[in-house]
Amino acid sequence: MSPPASARVAAAHPAFVERATGRELDDWLSYFEPDAVVLTGTESARRATSALRRVTDAGTIVFDPNGHDPVRGPRRVDGVEFVFAPTLADLDDVPETGPAYVLSGLLSLDVDRAALSTALAGLDEYRAALEQGSDTDGLVHLSTGLPEGYAREWDGLSVVGAGAEAGVGDRPLVAFDCRPDGLVLSNTLKPSRLGLRALDGVGDTRARRLREAGYGSREAIAAADPTELAAVDGLGESSTERIVESASAVVDGRVVRRSDAPLPADDPVFVDIETDGLSPTITWLVGVLDGTPPDGTYRSFVQRDPDDPGGAIREFLSWYDAEADGRPVVAYNGWRFDFQVLGDHVVEHCPELEPIWDAMDRFDPYRWAVEQDNAVLPGRTNKLEDVAAALGHESAGTGLTGAAVARVYRAWMDDRSPETEPDWDRFETYCEDDVRALATIWTALDESGRVVSATSTDAGDGTTQGTLSDW
Repeated sequence: MSPPASARVAAAHPAFVERATGRELDDWLSYFEPDAVVLTGTESARRATSALRRVTDAGTIVFDPNGHDPVRGPRRVDGVEFVFAPTLADLDDVPETGPAYVLSGLLSLDVDRAALSTALAGLDEYRAALEQGSDTDGLVHLSTGLPEGYAREWDGLSVVGAGAEAGVGDRPLVAFDCRPDGLVLSNTLKPSRLGLRALDGVGDTRARRLREAGYGSREAIAAADPTELAAVDGLGESSTERIVESASAVVDGRVVRRSDAPLPADDPVFVDIETDGLSPTITWLVGVLDGTPPDGTYRSFVQRDPDDPGGAIREFLSWYDAEADGRPVVAYNGWRFDFQVLGDHVVEHCPELEPIWDAMDRFDPYRWAVEQDNAVLPGRTNKLEDVAAALGHESAGTGLTGAAVARVYRAWMDDRSPETEPDWDRFETYCEDDVRALATIWTALDESGRVVSATSTDAGDGTTQGTLSDW
């Protein structure tokens, strides 16, 4: 399946751009690989604009809505129609019909703390300018005056926040994948994951001291003599060892083992689930990979009927009991989401299968590597997709996230009509991509120095809820 066309817009506040080092700016842009970069905030940002033009290539649009001579008017960006509108007058260039994205800083939130209410500041003037010559159908309005995560319909006007304070402090930097069908998918990265600060145990102070000592890149630290590195002010032997391990993992794209803690001995079954949200009422898709990342057999257990919330789980557990009994079931961040949700839904919807679930050996590579400190993972973050990509996994490029999939299924639950029916094949491909990514991580852990376990690895069920956007 070919991934849908999309244009990626990265957003950052000028304060981030102006304080970031050149390496951090390069790191940010190489992580997101945007087609356009937009500066948020409410004032002209000449210094930030100049800094961005120095580090972006000629084909990348740099847009400061408050600038002296900003980009304006219609642009086709990687096959997607945009209108850059720094002023209300520029809304004259909005096409009469969509699909298209209108990018501006003209809309912001007006919060009434006494009344505990919000309004969209600038909406009346904005709508009046639009109504002079365009329909609002098919248009998505991205505003740098609104926070990332804001998405609302205002009397037919589809408004999305473009990250008003992206990168301020440690607020996440954000990039938006804008698709021709009007779907906007967000990707985030905290500034603390850029440059030297991406390394375990390195904050602002240590990053500065390392740079002053001549270790200005992750590559330099990975290649450093540990004894010389330990002499840097504020570092010791144990800190140095951890920092070098982290740098080696990121630079070399490999897992660095920190202990001889065992992995499960038997061949695993890799699992990922899709639900209807953060407080799920249904597990409607259980994706299973049996075998290696490239060649294993993938199976989907799908429940298209929301009125039978236990259907997918019943099919999965019945298959497991017949075909994979006794093998460990592996889920990434499983103890914070997948295992917790599956366990709750087994009890609620198919209690007759509790003995199968209770006897199952479950293993979470994220908990084992990160929380129990058994290995350093190579991703810029410890998200599944970042770690797998660093290990060479090639994404299927569905353009989906867990949160987006959940939203679509909730719409299907509310209105089972042809207009809201999910693209089942695409969602199954998304889930398959995740379990193959998981298998890639498992293989790397296994090859990094396996010690066979003769005992169960079931870590219990005392966990906290994760978030779909994180994993």
